[in-house]
Amino acid sequence: MKKLKVVQIGADHAHAFAPINSLKKRDDVDFIGYVRLDGEKQSYAGVPELKYEDALKLTDLDAAFIETEDKYLTDYAYEFIKRGIPVQMDKPGGQDKKSFGRLFDTAKEKNVPLHLGYMYRYNPAISRLLRDIKEGRLGEIYYVEAQMNCYHPPENKTRFIKDYKGGMMNFLGCHLVDVILQIQGVPDEVIPFNSATGKDGEDIGFAVFRYGKNHSFVKTTAVEAGGFMRRQIVVCGEKGTIEINPTEYYPEGNGKMRTDMHVSLLEERGKDWNYRPERQVFEIPDRYDGMYDEFFRIVKGEIQNPYSYDYEKTLHDVLLKACGIKL
Repeated sequence: MKKLKVVQIGADHAHAFAPINSLKKRDDVDFIGYVRLDGEKQSYAGVPELKYEDALKLTDLDAAFIETEDKYLTDYAYEFIKRGIPVQMDKPGGQDKKSFGRLFDTAKEKNVPLHLGYMYRYNPAISRLLRDIKEGRLGEIYYVEAQMNCYHPPENKTRFIKDYKGGMMNFLGCHLVDVILQIQGVPDEVIPFNSATGKDGEDIGFAVFRYGKNHSFVKTTAVEAGGFMRRQIVVCGEKGTIEINPTEYYPEGNGKMRTDMHVSLLEERGKDWNYRPERQVFEIPDRYDGMYDEFFRIVKGEIQNPYSYDYEKTLHDVLLKACGIKL
């Protein structure tokens, strides 16, 4: 079996370690190395380090992973896409609508795979939720409540939040906007309510999505102690409610990451308002392996990307509105 030759551009991003760890253990990948960009300090022992110019000159490259700061993602990704090289890129792709559109329009024109790092797309409970909704298990969807909270000290907030309109909505809220868009489609209106507790940028993200007479919301913060265990997605429909809470957690005593789903269906439990919902527990073997499995299957031509170029552009537009950017 021919191995796919892959490089990674960027080393200091918060999750830049994830592709490196995943790629090193794959037997279908020849991981050539990574590039530390100007100003980056993180290094990875046992992994070859390349110069950016040399990475661009590789003639037999099969894919590039782009793991830079968000505001630089689309520019670096574009350099490989215009050369016809498939790209796995971190999310959400900066806040420049024109640059993002150029990247995806070029990828579509050249029919080059371009895959974004939205990890919730590979969360087993969320995948089950989306399947249940598609099969009509909840009937008409009334609303979605989505939260992704955490605590970050000021130095992290400055790095990941301060430089971006909407702050936390851009940084983590993008995952939740993606889920709502998959469930309900494009909203009639997006109303942002992002705010800042201090001078470190908008560290509280909140946005309302209007769908006719119904409303959904996204909330994401960097100031909530214990917020990781309150990351949740609640979908209420005419036939019942499904809550995923926490969306990710580690059980006591280590072990693999898990996610919990709580199901309340009217036809199964009646209309008693105070019953305890059915709890289902899903294991998450690895946050990223499923994402990269899908990307490489696309690169090999085994499947089509389930997230089209046009869908990603629409998602980006909706996210920018949630960040308070007028299009």
